[in-house]
Amino acid sequence: QQESEGSSISASDDNSAGNVRDVFLLTRGRAWAVSLTLRDRLSEEFLAASFQEINSGDVLYRSSIHGKGLSRFWSNVEGYNGPLIVLVSASSAESSEVDRSSGGWVIGVLTAQGFENRETFFGSSGYLFAISPIFHVFPPTAGKEKNFMYCHLHPAIRVYEANPKPVGLAFGGSTGNERIFLDEDFAQVTVRHHAFDKTYQHGPLAPNQGFLPVEAPVVEVEVWGFGGKTTKEQQDFYKKREMLFSEQRRKVDLKTFGSWEDSPEKVMMDMVSNPNKVRQEDR
Repeated sequence: QQESEGSSISASDDNSAGNVRDVFLLTRGRAWAVSLTLRDRLSEEFLAASFQEINSGDVLYRSSIHGKGLSRFWSNVEGYNGPLIVLVSASSAESSEVDRSSGGWVIGVLTAQGFENRETFFGSSGYLFAISPIFHVFPPTAGKEKNFMYCHLHPAIRVYEANPKPVGLAFGGSTGNERIFLDEDFAQVTVRHHAFDKTYQHGPLAPNQGFLPVEAPVVEVEVWGFGGKTTKEQQDFYKKREMLFSEQRRKVDLKTFGSWEDSPEKVMMDMVSNPNKVRQEDR
């Protein structure tokens, strides 16, 4: 049954009857809680995950394995065009460096589609979740704003921008006032008050959240794909094709600068030895 205003559900952190804590942020209890908030095919997917072993093959990205940062994240989720759930665990301000894992909280975002590298918000639907220590769901509002997700990397070719767009991952709110914002290094997550967000329903995402932004160090980031086997195969095909294109471009570049006479190093050496040569040729 869908929850409209973030009513709480008991989402156990345990992953088995043996009371063994799961290594993933997405535990059986949390998958079951998410399934209760949905009314479509995804509800069945999460419900199945709650009664079966968590399939690690559905993990597209995990910061502790693949490395922290937007570029590492992007290299693992690019080309996946299906539903995704993003889970972020952060340490509370009161927890120490040594004890971050036990004094933190977990939030999540369920998206209806894959990520795109864009300078604006995009998306067709989504849900925000306060997952731990208390579970709440915040469905999309019936308003006009559709700022479901935002993913912007540094451009391959750096150019001057008078008003550069934020580099990072975001959900809800608006540019500069995102409801959830992960910085480029995935070092810090910022959660803002729901007053800045007209895309998702109101409610606190982090414990003791007031009007001021909550900034916390990131402990772990996970991305799970729920698009099924076909979607994953399509992503694998996309990655192989991109690798082939990159290899072809590299070979072309090597051929272009394969000759010493055409190499940039040769041009620089000529300019140093005879700085007037270029001017003479220009005349």
